[in-house]
Amino acid sequence: MNAIERGGNDTETMGAFIAERIVRCHLATMRRLNIRYDLLTWEGDILRLHFWVHAFEFLKQTGDVYLQTEGKLAGCWVMRIDEKTEDEKTEDEKTEDEKTEDEKKEEGKEERKEEGKQKEEQKEKVIVRSDGTVTYVGKDMAYQMWKFGVLGKDFYYRVFQEQPDGRLLFSTTSDPAADVASHPQFGRAAMVCNVIDTRQAYLQKLLKQALAALGFEEQARRSVHYSYEMVALTHNTARELGYDATEDGGKPFVEVSGRKGLGVKADDLIDQMTEKAAVEVAKRNADFSPDEVRRTAEMIAIAAVRYFMVKFSRGKVIAFDIDEALSFEGESGPYLQYAVVRANNIFAKLKDREGVDAAAVIDALPSLATDAIADGSDDSHELWGLVLEAARLDDVVEQAVRTLELSVVAKYAFGLAQQFNGFYHAYPVLKEERADVRTWRAAAIAYYRGQLTQALDLMGCSVPERM
Repeated sequence: MNAIERGGNDTETMGAFIAERIVRCHLATMRRLNIRYDLLTWEGDILRLHFWVHAFEFLKQTGDVYLQTEGKLAGCWVMRIDEKTEDEKTEDEKTEDEKTEDEKKEEGKEERKEEGKQKEEQKEKVIVRSDGTVTYVGKDMAYQMWKFGVLGKDFYYRVFQEQPDGRLLFSTTSDPAADVASHPQFGRAAMVCNVIDTRQAYLQKLLKQALAALGFEEQARRSVHYSYEMVALTHNTARELGYDATEDGGKPFVEVSGRKGLGVKADDLIDQMTEKAAVEVAKRNADFSPDEVRRTAEMIAIAAVRYFMVKFSRGKVIAFDIDEALSFEGESGPYLQYAVVRANNIFAKLKDREGVDAAAVIDALPSLATDAIADGSDDSHELWGLVLEAARLDDVVEQAVRTLELSVVAKYAFGLAQQFNGFYHAYPVLKEERADVRTWRAAAIAYYRGQLTQALDLMGCSVPERM
């Protein structure tokens, strides 16, 4: 269940019309990237339906949120944050004896650097300001409780729009008259993943702490901060997008900063990448109409962006590079797409020459002798190697879910495509004269093609008919 959370851009600040126009533009961009939502939640509804007031009373009773009576936070309701959550304790379990001297020195250096800052900083987070206004942290606490279904209150829901695939997109509302009785069940999640960058770790820690303080310890354990590092631009890409990359402080990348006016609109990026991909598509497919070129190029551009964003582990800074992302040869989305298109071409030619498709190839297997794939020859070894690697997809996906590290799927898919390309060149199907061997090879490629297509689909990448 996906949800897009909007801030205070509702009727109280911008007007419903302007707010909805902004959201509709955002949704259109996300659809281009094969991203779909089920629910829009509005911050204003959290306040109007008194979610925070309800949660605030609970938190005051626990004593974890209290009124500060002195100092610069006098008059504010604050929450003292624990030094470590359970997650961090397990992460930092390495004892002093287990640490190397270099690690100890590095830690000492960092501790000295932060010591002065920590002394000055309050160990308390303001939840309600002295003027009575609730901070967004407080609203997030109430919202997190709603997500798990432990708040004791719910939104009303209305239909926001019908999506291109026919599914209804719902929106929260504070108006009971607008409520749609037949809406799906929202909230009451078994696990909540908040996808926010690493700089929000402190605030996400407070959400877990608030849940635990209220006695919802299981929900606190299942409250996951799915953090990610900064997304930057390589110097070449920054220049290509029209930004001055001279003031980079010697860094190998250019930081994207809204405050500095250095930002990248998703639509602009997709359009530029589509134009570049279209040049290559038109060159390779002279018979394509302009519409076919554009459609294929956009599919390539989307796969380029999406694969690039997941091929790095979450703890790494991503320096986005247009040319690297669009490459047909490197570790890229287009490379994976082309590996599937190659397999599709094999079956298109088999259909033309022999009148058989992938289903017919699979159906023929039970009647084939197994000598061709059981004699220990190099080609049988490579064939089974490709099949076994393709069969690992379920295990890899399970690992990605268990570790919340999507890059393992990307790395697996790239390795599978490489293995197929090696097999494709060394053991061709169409040029093989032995009918039984040709069929076994085609069957292996049919299985590989299905698995790699599924892996691409999991990463939000579709496959063009031709490239």
